[in-house]
Amino acid sequence: MVKVNLVIDHKNWKSRYPKVNLFLTRSIKKILSSTLSSQATDFEISILLTGSKNMKNLNKKFRKINKDTDVLSFPAEEKDFFNKDIKSKKKVYLGDLALSYQYIEAIIKKQNTSFDDYFKKMLVHGVLHLIGHEHDSLKKYKKMDLLEKKIVRNI
Repeated sequence: MVKVNLVIDHKNWKSRYPKVNLFLTRSIKKILSSTLSSQATDFEISILLTGSKNMKNLNKKFRKINKDTDVLSFPAEEKDFFNKDIKSKKKVYLGDLALSYQYIEAIIKKQNTSFDDYFKKMLVHGVLHLIGHEHDSLKKYKKMDLLEKKIVRNI
């Protein structure tokens, strides 16, 4: 089971995705089943769908970067937690994600892609960070990028 705690504080998210909670729950289930061997565990995640102003404030406060970004991930567990057998845990809180509507909108115009496709990619990217994946080296970046693309095709 996956429980999504959702906060939407930017009006464009609501008009674009009237059933966003259902989409997020289904997508996160697919992401986790593609990456984690344990399906006996219940997962919980909090997601903030916001705009540029709030995202810039979050990025500045938590990463000391004074600019907007597409997705921020705040893992609740240490990165090696998911390498262990998590079946002994009845419920795992994954952490928090924040996604910026305007930043995604700006990126899709530059990359000539759809909002839905980029949103899915950032959702997958953010969840992968919550479960311990990183891209702090070229090798890890390539590995994470391949995994992202595989999962996005299944959503």
